[in-house]
Amino acid sequence: MRREIIAHLLAAFGVLCAIFSVLAVFDQAWEYVYGWLGLALLLQALASDDLALLPDLESDANMDVDASQRPPDPASAIAAFLTAVFVPVVAMLHAGFLDGWSGVAVAGIILLSSLYRLAFLVPNEPQVPVTSYIGLPAVWSVWGFYLHAFDATPLAAVLTIGLGIVLGLVPMNWPNPLYSAHWRPLTRALVGVWFATAAFTLFRGLPATSPAKAILLAIAAYGLLLTARLARPSAVRASKE
Repeated sequence: MRREIIAHLLAAFGVLCAIFSVLAVFDQAWEYVYGWLGLALLLQALASDDLALLPDLESDANMDVDASQRPPDPASAIAAFLTAVFVPVVAMLHAGFLDGWSGVAVAGIILLSSLYRLAFLVPNEPQVPVTSYIGLPAVWSVWGFYLHAFDATPLAAVLTIGLGIVLGLVPMNWPNPLYSAHWRPLTRALVGVWFATAAFTLFRGLPATSPAKAILLAIAAYGLLLTARLARPSAVRASKE
């Protein structure tokens, strides 16, 4: 019971972060926008860890169940969609990275493709692992932060957003590097460095400095390469065939 209560509380705080970040979007206060979205991302990571570290004490049977085999909390999934997809898309529209009717169309594609991926993220059977995803999960709050941190040109923004959409639709089983045993200590250390660099950038003001850009780019490349290295054909597709 304690595990579920903590997950629900963290999800509720994530929704509050979404509200505050939307208000900051209207003021074009981008540091506050991504500050709130970054806090939501951190809360989501803590919620995931709580699901793994705090088993349901009311059932001894759950003690033997791998956390990666439990279905995700629906409230956490809703909060994640708001803060990782919906609000960042609104921010990219207001920032001009998605411009005109074509930008609105791309925003619609992002929302629909993300909802499509979310359908696979919430499994119908408890034995389906939830630490991997059908289609690379584009955390658009991070992608939007990079666009602002690197002061992306319209062309660079279009190419970056297009890459995120394409990778999100590739029918592979993409793992979450944080839950992979492969290079876990290094991965978690780099995640800590990333959050520290992002926080420094937001505190100093966007765009990022040249050293911060180098750190952010290197860690992003590491994460994408590690995820691609561990990806494998979709189990959903294999079972259908």
